[in-house]
Amino acid sequence: MRWRTGKDGAGPVRAVAVRGTVLRDRVREAVRGPGWQREDLLLQLKTVAAAVIAWSLASWLLSPRVTTFAPFTTLLAIQGTVHRSVQQSWRYLVAVTLGVLLAAAFGTTAGRHAWTLAVLLLVALALSRAQPLGAQRLQVPVTALFAFSAGNGEWNYGAELTAAVLIGTGCGLAAVLLLAPAVHHRDADRSVAYLAERVGDLAAGVARSLREGGPGQAETRAWWDEADALQASARQVRATVELGEENVRLNPRRLMNGGGLLRLPEHHGRVTALERAAHQLRSIVRGLDYAAGREDHPALAGDFLLPFAGLLEDIGRAAHRLGEDVSGPPDAGGGRGPEGGPDVDSGREADGARQAGGDPVADGRRRAAELAENSRRADLRVPGEWPLYGALLTDARRALDDLARAPGPPWS
Repeated sequence: MRWRTGKDGAGPVRAVAVRGTVLRDRVREAVRGPGWQREDLLLQLKTVAAAVIAWSLASWLLSPRVTTFAPFTTLLAIQGTVHRSVQQSWRYLVAVTLGVLLAAAFGTTAGRHAWTLAVLLLVALALSRAQPLGAQRLQVPVTALFAFSAGNGEWNYGAELTAAVLIGTGCGLAAVLLLAPAVHHRDADRSVAYLAERVGDLAAGVARSLREGGPGQAETRAWWDEADALQASARQVRATVELGEENVRLNPRRLMNGGGLLRLPEHHGRVTALERAAHQLRSIVRGLDYAAGREDHPALAGDFLLPFAGLLEDIGRAAHRLGEDVSGPPDAGGGRGPEGGPDVDSGREADGARQAGGDPVADGRRRAAELAENSRRADLRVPGEWPLYGALLTDARRALDDLARAPGPPWS
């Protein structure tokens, strides 16, 4: 296989240079301060240290034929979180033990034959179906095959193999527990605040366009794409929150952080509220796209869409308020979003709406009631008008209700 390069033949060199730059940036960020770059670097360092210690202990206590299993088990035992490390370690240990017992039982009773191996693998594969073993279930037939072939199905070999696995597991878990990853909400807080900022900016942007004369179809299509992207972002944010929760479980450093850990479960409610609000905004954008294509759009805009902009501003303020409640004061958590972007309080055009006082949910509900009453008195019941504007008003009310259910500011 040949490298595909440009005319200057510098493709591979350029790729290596880019990777080197990324590596240097990660090391620089790890040295600069806390974050996932530092956690990743520490994970690699403690994995290497634990594997070397496991290999040294196995070389000193056991025969050379099983020494490799100790550092190999250490590599499997050390995961990104304490909970995941403990979970994978006991599953691997149980799977290996089952494989060793099967190999020794068949090897010492029926002998080493082709038919014996076939029956052994059938039994091992059946046991590997056990759901509690999870991703480690395939280690049952693998270990059974290795112990039966390389160890001749002997009990002594199986005992040494199990001892090597115990050494590797012990070293891995010791490294994970003694050098447990930091327990904090930083990544989860920033991710939720970033999602709230994007939802608020979308609502504020639509409102601003309505006040300036109404959006065209090209602009509504761009908002549609942003609303779709928010759905994917919500899934990523939820995954970040779940990772933060997993990092807390069984982590000995949890005792040093007190009750602040209770914030993580509340983030699920915030993400759900923001995701639903984004869905309602998507429906609103769809209605505006339909309205923008009507010939009488300029005349209809003044009847409903202009006052409707104020309701969207309330939705935007509610989303922004929710994000600020999560992230805290501007100087409390650092200055980057979840993917290295700008800080969520970065001075966008929606700052004016964000700084407005009062309860945005209560203001929005009051404005929605007034808008519905005015629409009933006005001549908006002609065919094609009220079904559209009624749907927009319903979507806006639902967005407010979704944000009101989120844990956060004391909504009215």
